[in-house]
Formats: sequence, C-alpha cells, structure tokens
Amino acid sequence: MGLTILNSIILGIIEGLTEFAPVSSTAHILLSGKALSISSSTFFEVFTVAIQSGAILAAVIYFWKTIWNNLSLIPKAILGFIPTAIAGLLLHSFISNLFQNSWIIGLALIIGGVILILLKPIDTEEVLQSLTYKQAFIIGCTQILAFIPGVSRSGATLIGGTSLGIPRSQIVVFSFLLGIPTILGASTVELGSIPNLSGSQWTMIFVGVAVSFITALLTMGWFINLLTKKPLSWFGWYRIALGIIVLIFIA
Repeated sequence: MGLTILNSIILGIIEGLTEFAPVSSTAHILLSGKALSISSSTFFEVFTVAIQSGAILAAVIYFWKTIWNNLSLIPKAILGFIPTAIAGLLLHSFISNLFQNSWIIGLALIIGGVILILLKPIDTEEVLQSLTYKQAFIIGCTQILAFIPGVSRSGATLIGGTSLGIPRSQIVVFSFLLGIPTILGASTVELGSIPNLSGSQWTMIFVGVAVSFITALLTMGWFINLLTKKPLSWFGWYRIALGIIVLIFIA
C-alpha cells in the first residue's frame, strides 16, 4: 500500500514524539511504516528523512533565545556538521540499503539501549560557551553513527559528549543545535534525489512536516526534562524491549 494523508499524519506525530528522545525516530518511522503496510519505495525513504525537518524547525523556535544568547555555538555546530555531511554524501547509497534491514534496526536498538543503561552522565552545571571546537568536532563524528537505522542521533551525541566529560544538559542543547544543519541538509539531499515529485507526494511531505513540527513543539519541553534530569536507563530499557520485539516478530 502506498503512503496516504492519514499515514502522513500518523508518521508525523511519531516523528515529533521521537526526534528528541534517544530512541531513534528513523527506526520508529520505518517500523511504523511496516505496521501500516506502507510499501517500501524511494519516495517513502525520502519522506522518512524529510519529515524530520518539521521537528528540527520546532527546535529552532524552542531554542531561539538560547541560540541568540550563545551565538558562539553556531560555528561550533557548523564544524560538528562537517563530518556528518561528508559521511552522508560518501555513504548515501550504502545507507539507503540499510533502511529495510530489520535485523540491523533491532540490534542497533538493543545495543544502544544497553549503552544508555550503562552510561553515567555528568550533571554538573557549566555554561554552553565552554564547549570547545575540538569537542564539537568529535561530537559531530559520533553523530555519523545515526546513519544506521536504530541508532539515535540524540543518543549518539549524548554518548559521545559524555565520553568527553561534558555535562548532560550542555550536550542535549548542543545536540539539538547540531541537528539543525544535519537534518535540513539531509532533507535537501533526499528531496533532490527525486527531481519529479508529484503534487500528491509534495502534499504528503508537507502534512508530515507540519504535523511533526506541531507535535515536537508541544512535547519538546517534556522530553528535554526527561533527557536532562531523569535516568537514561528509562530510554535504554525501552530500546531493548522494542529491539527484541523487532527481532522476534519483524526481522
């Protein structure tokens, strides 16, 4: 079955709810697509990437004061984006082949869950400006892992930042800022891969982006509170449970 407007709304809600949690929004969209019996296609792959731009635009609005008060983070986010951009362009075909591999999704969810359970985040308070260019670049490199479906972008940056001794609250904010060029760039590349989208396809993308934007804007504060103040093991156990379900019933 092809993608419908109703499916676009459902997937937009799922994207908005999962983009800022370390549970892999891409995995949730792909698995939801299977549950909704949506046929695998190049357009659906483009759709799964494009609707993330709605959630990230919500992050721009949510964090605009933080961005304005910490303009020095912008060149650091751009530097962190460079390794992701290079890897994305070089590995685009390889990455596309991973999207329909349920075994990879399931295993990535479980492995990421175990790491989150074992991870001991640093909760000291530091100003955002203390993040160095070297740290920004390394966090950008860890973000490359998120090309694997089932590996969360926010989770990868959280793990990478923690390994560098960066406080959790600082990593979370920088991860969102780093996601702005990353997701908008990925969406542009994916949309460019299909030069002749039909009017109905553009409509479904617009609906998905709009719904993910609204959903993310409404729920982002709650997820930020979870990410910065609650045990990461909550997300870890959820990932493991979902990964097991994928391996048993879907893979």
